[in-house]
Order: sequence, then C-alpha cells, then structure tokens
Amino acid sequence: MKAYKEYMNNIEVSKTLHQRLISCAGKAQPQHRPPRIRRYATALACLALVLVSVFTLPRLMEHPIAPGPNDPGVSQSGDTLSKYPLIFNQSRAHLAASNIAIPGHFWQELTAGELDAVFPGLTNTRTISATANFSSDGHEATLFNIDARVTSPSGLETTIQLAPGNVQLDYVFDVEAKTSDILGTEVTAGYFETRPNSRGLRNIIYFASFKLSDLAYYVELGGPETEKEYLKQEISEQIGLLIEGGKADLTVLHPVLPELREERLTLEEARADADFGVYLPAALPEGFAFEDALRHINQIEDALFVHWTKGMGYIDWRVSLLEDKDKGRITSVAHKQNYDLSLYPIPRADSIPKELREIVDSPIFLRDEVTLDTVRARAYEVADAGDEPGQRMGFSVLYGDVLVEIGVKGASPEAVFEILQGIGK
Repeated sequence: MKAYKEYMNNIEVSKTLHQRLISCAGKAQPQHRPPRIRRYATALACLALVLVSVFTLPRLMEHPIAPGPNDPGVSQSGDTLSKYPLIFNQSRAHLAASNIAIPGHFWQELTAGELDAVFPGLTNTRTISATANFSSDGHEATLFNIDARVTSPSGLETTIQLAPGNVQLDYVFDVEAKTSDILGTEVTAGYFETRPNSRGLRNIIYFASFKLSDLAYYVELGGPETEKEYLKQEISEQIGLLIEGGKADLTVLHPVLPELREERLTLEEARADADFGVYLPAALPEGFAFEDALRHINQIEDALFVHWTKGMGYIDWRVSLLEDKDKGRITSVAHKQNYDLSLYPIPRADSIPKELREIVDSPIFLRDEVTLDTVRARAYEVADAGDEPGQRMGFSVLYGDVLVEIGVKGASPEAVFEILQGIGK
C-alpha cells in the first residue's frame, strides 16, 4: 500500500490530458465564496473551490480560550481581552469541490501600493501577496476575485479571498449558525475537523465570511488540532483588522488586457493555423476520428491542442514553442536510462530514480534522432478493469524551437513513428 500511495502521489497528467479533462467542465457563472485559482499551463483555468493546507505551527505562547455557551457545537475565540471575539460554529459537512471556468481569464500580481489599498490595516502587521483574477470579453476586463496569501509574524499562513457579490461557503452547518458582531459587521465563522490520521491526530480548519458594502470576504486558516488556540486567535485578529481597515479600494487596480484566445477549431482550421498547423499529423491510423481542437493563448501559454479518438483509445497532440522549463527534459536517444520504459517496471515510483522521474515521465527527443526503436521504448500496456487493451505511450519531439507533445492509447509504435516521419515536411 505504501508503494502504491507513493506511486499515485508522483503521477501528474500531461498538459494535453489535463486539457481534455477540463474542457468538459461546465461554463457555470461564478458563485461566491470566490474560489482559489491555480494557474496551470493548460487550455482553461479551472478553479478549485477548496484548498486546505496543513501547517506545523510554532509553540510561542498560550492563548486561553474563553468559555463558550453550553452548546458543544460553538466555541469562542481569544481571551477576555480580545478585541474581536468570534463565535465559531461547528461544521459537520464539507461540500465537494466543483470547477468553474472563467471566460477570458487573466491575472496580475498586486504591487505594494495596491496591497495597502486593498487590505488597509493588515499590511502593517502581516506579510501579504495577492493575485487579482479578471474575466475578459476581449475588450473589457471585470474583476472576478482577489486571492491573497497572508503570513503572520509567527508564520501562520491564511487564505483571504474577496470578490464582488455574495459568499457561498464550502462548509455546511447542521443547525442555523450563530453570527458575531465585529465593529458593526456581521461575521459567520465556523470550524471543520478532519478525520484522525494513522496516529490519531486531526487537523482543524477555521473559516469565516462577511461583507463590507458590496464586497464579500472569505478567510480560512488550517492546522493541527493541537494548535487550535493559536489558529483561532490569528484568524479572529485578521478578520478584526480587515473590518477595522474598511472596504478595499479597488480603484487602484488597472488591469492591462493581454493577448487572449480560446477558440474551438475544426480540423481544417487547426491544420491552417499559421504557427502550429504544419506540425499536426497528415493522416491518422485507421479508425481514429477527429474529436476536437483548441487554439489557446494566455499569459503563460500559446498552444494548439488536437484530439482524436477510437473507442476508448485516443491520440492527443499539443503543439507549442519550447520553453526554458522544458529544456531539462531534452535527451539523446543514446541515453536510454532517460526514456526506455522497459528499464522501469510498474510501479515506476519504486523503479525510477528520483532524479530521473521528470525526464523518464516525459522525455523530449530531437526530430532527427527519433527512430522506431525509440518510439517502441515508450510503449507499454496496463490491464485496467473495464478498459480496452491497447498500447500506450507519451513523449515529445522537438522540431527546431517547436515542441510537439504526444499522448497515445490504442495505436502501434509503427503507426506513431510513421506519423512523426511526415511532420514538418
């Protein structure tokens, strides 16, 4: 089981496969609580609504907890001298995360001056970094949310998100939640306890939501249950400072619209793409049919994706310019330890040396060096229940400064090699 967990923990889907998965995500309109956004080098920006981090917290001093009401599902923050006493309602349910695609998504990191305006009263006592996420129709930009990471002097790390609209919590309460009045602002706060781990230890997540005028705020801080007093004290103080500082001044944000493109293409349109169309297969193995194509440009990616299917088989093609981060995966075919999967039995997390995992998982070959034996060295089969048998392979080929990333299931190495021989000619 340990080997299996380590193997699964080291699995990362390819950019092409990730594009296939998230292209199926619904185009739902944003709902708030606004989600934390992670920017992947993929075709769509999907938003994970729940991000709980575990921190090891220093034991600096004791923060006594004031006695709460008789209700066992309610606790209070701070001591009797706390400026911002919060009532924390116990949450016994945690909603499943959902994905939201932001049309025309782009972002910018906030400057020191912008941080002062957006988080007045907090920047003097905390270290803050924040990202403003925008939605664009190609002409105008609209703020979707601001996603901040806040570090206290003692090292506690908090997530703060704010956005126009209302907050929709990812946690639900069994009974009507009690609210707190902090400087005239109604705050709904709660906590959620995880299941014990193998050592019987739990983590606890404190969260709260409130509104300042038309802006919704969400604050979240998690850590070991043994450190809950520190966690409650810190989140309570941050919420108090946010409210005391007043509503964020969003007029300081001046987004510059980058080049953005998110366009579904026909196969003919994909082949005609001026930048990358010539690097698509001229013909596919028998039975494979065109499924979809996407031309995508944002701040971190400029790529063409094309996808063909045959039953449960597929051929995924991603074409882009070579980036500096990819250069470490370039290998000569003479160095078989960098790509030959016959050297590394499954589970590969056990058989591949740690220093070689990235390159073995996704090697890049120079076009003039690729041979049929090279492609065969990338082929393998996995007998998954309910799946169709078929050879799988994944690797990349470099044509000058253009990178072609390939993911295949259900086509032979001979057929894939024949495709590669005709590209760029």
